[in-house]
Amino acid sequence: MENLIMPEVHPAFANSGKKAGLEIWRVEDFAPVAVPVQQYGNFYSGDSYIVLKTTGNTNLSWDIHFWLGSKTSQDEAGAAAILSVNLDDGQFDGSAVQHRETQGYESRQFLSYFEPAIRYLDGGHSSGFNHVTINAGAEKRLFQIKGKRNVRVKQVEVSVTSMNKGDCFILDVDHDIMVYVGEKAKGVERLKAISVANQIRDQDHNGRGNIEIIDPFSNEGDVNTFFTALGSGDQDSVSDAEEGGDDEDFERGEAKEVSLSEISDSTGSIQIRKLSGPLTQELLDTKECYILDTGSSIYVWVGKQSSGREKAEAMRRAQHYLEVNNYPSWVHISKVVEGTEPTAFKQHFQDWN
Repeated sequence: MENLIMPEVHPAFANSGKKAGLEIWRVEDFAPVAVPVQQYGNFYSGDSYIVLKTTGNTNLSWDIHFWLGSKTSQDEAGAAAILSVNLDDGQFDGSAVQHRETQGYESRQFLSYFEPAIRYLDGGHSSGFNHVTINAGAEKRLFQIKGKRNVRVKQVEVSVTSMNKGDCFILDVDHDIMVYVGEKAKGVERLKAISVANQIRDQDHNGRGNIEIIDPFSNEGDVNTFFTALGSGDQDSVSDAEEGGDDEDFERGEAKEVSLSEISDSTGSIQIRKLSGPLTQELLDTKECYILDTGSSIYVWVGKQSSGREKAEAMRRAQHYLEVNNYPSWVHISKVVEGTEPTAFKQHFQDWN
């Protein structure tokens, strides 16, 4: 990965970010490959992706997210980070905000791009299993719908052992899309499940297929039809809601002291130095880059006059910082450029003009 250097913008990015909207690339053999629009929102656990969100009319702004699947390789994850820098530098002169996203722990901003919900699928580019066949009606799939504010859709093993009474599930079998509503599922999960079922019908079955709702008010015949299609279990063998885990678990994080570290190449090599004392705006030198560690998220602050080398290395150094400090995968990394700091960043400083 150290040899993956791209001084010029990758050809796949050449016309990106010209107008408001969403653009997505999947990393394949260390190169970005555009994802068809009809597949937006589907993410394979074995892959890494780059997602570009362009907003505005005349004065455009950009957010670049590199998304890492739970089973992606280290090489592909590294390539996604480097390609994100390449996109930012090559197309936007480093003015975009960069974000690191990991499967299951995405930021609310990232999740808001995909309605009704993001969808996780098994497989990936290297495995060869990486395409949802439209209207095939052959592969049986079970999806779990879970969340309180940010609902996610996760493909799980087609078995009653994957189910619990606290969540909603979608069984996609042949041309039937069956929504199972657990007796303790939240109302928002039910609404999302129905919305996702419609999306599966429209995207994966070309608008054809029957959607059936199985809930605590369904008759015994409909319930039995669901479990027969599932291929295992019955109503009584569905686990209690507690087995599904808490919807808020992904928002975990222990409070810790906020710290600021400087990234500098003033000595001829890239160094990271932790700064002491209270955090003030004056600590941020326009000629340098910094890592702000809040305990639950990492910010990379890029000074307008920092060197090209520092800018290129900043996100990679932040990734390394996360790894050497044994931070869990759900900790977010975001890049902010001097002068465009969000409130979530500025709130950690005692004074900010």
